[in-house]
Amino acid sequence: MLFSTFATAILASVAAATPILTERADNCTTYSSIDAGTVCYHTPSDCSATYLVKSGDSCNAIATLFGNFTLTQFYYWNPDITQTCAALRAFVPVCINTPWYTFTPPVFAPAGTVVPSSAIPVPIMPQIVSTCTKYEFVGNGLRVDAMVAQNGITMAQFLAWNPAVDKTNPSAWAGYWVCVGSS
Repeated sequence: MLFSTFATAILASVAAATPILTERADNCTTYSSIDAGTVCYHTPSDCSATYLVKSGDSCNAIATLFGNFTLTQFYYWNPDITQTCAALRAFVPVCINTPWYTFTPPVFAPAGTVVPSSAIPVPIMPQIVSTCTKYEFVGNGLRVDAMVAQNGITMAQFLAWNPAVDKTNPSAWAGYWVCVGSS
Protein backbone atom coordinates (compact mmCIF):
# COMPACT_ATOMS: atom_id res chain seq x y z
CA MET A 1 0.00 0.00 0.00
CA LEU A 2 2.90 2.35 0.74
CA PHE A 3 4.23 1.84 -2.80
CA SER A 4 0.94 2.76 -4.45
CA THR A 5 0.65 5.99 -2.38
CA PHE A 6 4.23 6.88 -3.34
CA ALA A 7 3.59 6.05 -7.01
CA THR A 8 0.42 8.13 -6.99
CA ALA A 9 2.31 11.09 -5.50
CA ILE A 10 5.00 10.82 -8.21
CA LEU A 11 2.43 10.65 -10.99
CA ALA A 12 0.53 13.60 -9.54
CA SER A 13 3.67 15.75 -9.35
CA VAL A 14 4.62 14.88 -12.96
CA ALA A 15 1.11 15.74 -14.12
CA ALA A 16 1.16 19.02 -12.18
CA ALA A 17 4.45 20.09 -13.76
CA THR A 18 3.30 19.29 -17.29
CA PRO A 19 0.99 21.93 -18.77
CA ILE A 20 -1.92 20.72 -20.87
CA LEU A 21 -2.71 22.48 -24.16
CA THR A 22 -5.95 21.94 -26.04
CA GLU A 23 -7.22 23.76 -29.13
CA ARG A 24 -10.86 24.84 -29.44
CA ALA A 25 -12.92 25.73 -32.51
CA ASP A 26 -12.77 29.49 -31.79
CA ASN A 27 -8.93 29.38 -32.04
CA CYS A 28 -8.76 29.59 -28.27
CA THR A 29 -5.97 27.53 -26.78
CA THR A 30 -6.82 26.28 -23.33
CA TYR A 31 -3.69 26.16 -21.21
CA SER A 32 -3.71 24.38 -17.87
CA SER A 33 -0.95 24.18 -15.31
CA ILE A 34 -0.72 24.24 -11.53
CA ASP A 35 0.80 27.74 -11.54
CA ALA A 36 -1.58 29.36 -14.08
CA GLY A 37 -4.75 27.37 -13.53
CA THR A 38 -6.83 26.98 -16.69
CA VAL A 39 -6.67 29.87 -19.12
CA CYS A 40 -8.13 30.37 -22.58
CA TYR A 41 -5.92 32.54 -24.79
CA HIS A 42 -5.80 33.42 -28.50
CA THR A 43 -2.68 33.46 -30.64
CA PRO A 44 -2.10 33.22 -34.38
CA SER A 45 -2.56 29.70 -35.70
CA ASP A 46 0.91 29.94 -37.25
CA CYS A 47 2.67 31.12 -34.09
CA SER A 48 6.17 29.68 -34.41
CA ALA A 49 7.64 30.62 -31.02
CA THR A 50 6.22 31.18 -27.56
CA TYR A 51 7.54 32.49 -24.28
CA LEU A 52 6.29 31.38 -20.87
CA VAL A 53 5.61 34.59 -18.94
CA LYS A 54 7.43 34.79 -15.62
CA SER A 55 6.15 36.47 -12.47
CA GLY A 56 7.02 40.18 -12.66
CA ASP A 57 7.25 40.31 -16.48
CA SER A 58 5.70 43.20 -18.37
CA CYS A 59 4.93 43.45 -22.08
CA ASN A 60 7.74 45.96 -22.52
CA ALA A 61 10.19 43.71 -20.64
CA ILE A 62 9.31 40.76 -22.90
CA ALA A 63 9.72 42.86 -26.07
CA THR A 64 13.06 44.16 -24.78
CA LEU A 65 14.21 40.66 -23.79
CA PHE A 66 13.84 39.35 -27.34
CA GLY A 67 14.37 42.61 -29.25
CA ASN A 68 12.93 41.23 -32.50
CA PHE A 69 9.36 42.58 -32.44
CA THR A 70 7.55 45.78 -31.57
CA LEU A 71 5.02 46.13 -28.76
CA THR A 72 2.35 46.75 -31.40
CA GLN A 73 3.16 43.39 -33.00
CA PHE A 74 3.24 41.69 -29.60
CA TYR A 75 -0.25 42.99 -28.82
CA TYR A 76 -1.46 41.86 -32.27
CA TRP A 77 -0.18 38.32 -31.70
CA ASN A 78 -1.61 38.20 -28.16
CA PRO A 79 -4.92 40.09 -28.21
CA ASP A 80 -6.10 38.68 -24.89
CA ILE A 81 -3.46 40.62 -22.92
CA THR A 82 -4.96 43.94 -24.19
CA GLN A 83 -3.00 46.94 -25.42
CA THR A 84 -2.43 48.11 -21.88
CA CYS A 85 -0.85 44.75 -20.97
CA ALA A 86 -3.36 44.52 -18.11
CA ALA A 87 -4.21 40.88 -18.79
CA LEU A 88 -0.65 39.53 -19.08
CA ARG A 89 -0.55 36.51 -16.77
CA ALA A 90 2.44 34.82 -15.24
CA PHE A 91 2.98 31.19 -16.24
CA VAL A 92 0.88 31.52 -19.43
CA PRO A 93 2.65 31.33 -22.82
CA VAL A 94 2.55 34.25 -25.25
CA CYS A 95 3.35 34.27 -28.97
CA ILE A 96 6.66 35.95 -29.83
CA ASN A 97 7.04 35.10 -33.53
CA THR A 98 5.31 33.99 -36.71
CA PRO A 99 6.97 32.88 -39.96
CA TRP A 100 5.62 35.85 -41.92
CA TYR A 101 6.86 38.59 -39.56
CA THR A 102 10.14 40.42 -40.21
CA PHE A 103 11.31 42.90 -37.62
CA THR A 104 12.42 46.28 -38.89
CA PRO A 105 13.82 48.35 -36.05
CA PRO A 106 12.74 51.97 -35.87
CA VAL A 107 15.16 54.44 -37.39
CA PHE A 108 15.72 57.68 -35.55
CA ALA A 109 17.49 60.72 -36.88
CA PRO A 110 20.61 61.83 -35.06
CA ALA A 111 20.00 64.49 -32.39
CA GLY A 112 20.07 67.98 -33.86
CA THR A 113 18.82 66.92 -37.31
CA VAL A 114 16.72 69.68 -38.90
CA VAL A 115 14.10 68.88 -41.56
CA PRO A 116 11.42 70.84 -43.44
CA SER A 117 7.76 70.32 -42.53
CA SER A 118 7.31 68.44 -45.83
CA ALA A 119 9.29 65.56 -44.24
CA ILE A 120 6.38 65.02 -41.79
CA PRO A 121 8.54 64.05 -38.81
CA VAL A 122 7.08 61.77 -36.13
CA PRO A 123 6.65 62.08 -33.18
CA ILE A 124 6.36 65.82 -32.62
CA MET A 125 5.98 67.65 -29.32
CA PRO A 126 2.30 68.22 -28.49
CA GLN A 127 0.61 71.52 -29.38
CA ILE A 128 3.16 72.65 -32.00
CA VAL A 129 1.81 75.50 -34.13
CA SER A 130 0.21 74.46 -37.42
CA THR A 131 2.37 76.98 -39.30
CA CYS A 132 5.63 75.18 -38.44
CA THR A 133 7.97 75.02 -41.45
CA LYS A 134 11.08 73.47 -39.86
CA TYR A 135 11.60 70.81 -37.17
CA GLU A 136 14.61 69.71 -35.12
CA PHE A 137 15.03 66.28 -33.52
CA VAL A 138 15.71 66.48 -29.78
CA GLY A 139 18.27 64.09 -28.33
CA ASN A 140 19.43 63.45 -24.77
CA GLY A 141 21.37 66.44 -23.52
CA LEU A 142 20.35 68.74 -26.39
CA ARG A 143 19.51 72.02 -24.68
CA VAL A 144 16.78 74.37 -25.83
CA ASP A 145 19.13 77.39 -25.80
CA ALA A 146 21.50 75.49 -28.11
CA MET A 147 18.65 74.69 -30.55
CA VAL A 148 17.56 78.33 -30.48
CA ALA A 149 21.11 79.53 -31.26
CA GLN A 150 21.68 76.87 -33.94
CA ASN A 151 18.52 77.90 -35.78
CA GLY A 152 18.93 81.70 -35.45
CA ILE A 153 15.66 82.19 -33.60
CA THR A 154 14.75 83.76 -30.27
CA MET A 155 13.68 81.92 -27.14
CA ALA A 156 10.33 83.77 -27.35
CA GLN A 157 9.76 82.40 -30.88
CA PHE A 158 10.69 78.86 -29.81
CA LEU A 159 8.31 78.97 -26.84
CA ALA A 160 5.48 80.42 -28.96
CA TRP A 161 5.87 77.66 -31.57
CA ASN A 162 6.19 74.90 -28.94
CA PRO A 163 3.57 75.75 -26.26
CA ALA A 164 4.02 72.42 -24.42
CA VAL A 165 7.57 73.45 -23.45
CA ASP A 166 7.73 74.88 -19.92
CA LYS A 167 8.36 78.62 -20.19
CA THR A 168 10.14 78.98 -16.82
CA ASN A 169 12.51 76.04 -17.33
CA PRO A 170 12.55 75.31 -21.07
CA SER A 171 13.29 71.69 -21.90
CA ALA A 172 12.08 69.57 -24.79
CA TRP A 173 11.41 65.84 -24.76
CA ALA A 174 14.23 63.67 -26.04
CA GLY A 175 13.11 61.56 -29.00
CA TYR A 176 10.60 64.16 -30.24
CA TRP A 177 10.68 66.82 -32.96
CA VAL A 178 10.25 70.48 -32.00
CA CYS A 179 9.37 73.45 -34.19
CA VAL A 180 12.37 75.69 -35.01
CA GLY A 181 10.84 77.69 -37.87
CA SER A 182 7.40 79.04 -38.66
CA SER A 183 5.77 81.14 -41.34
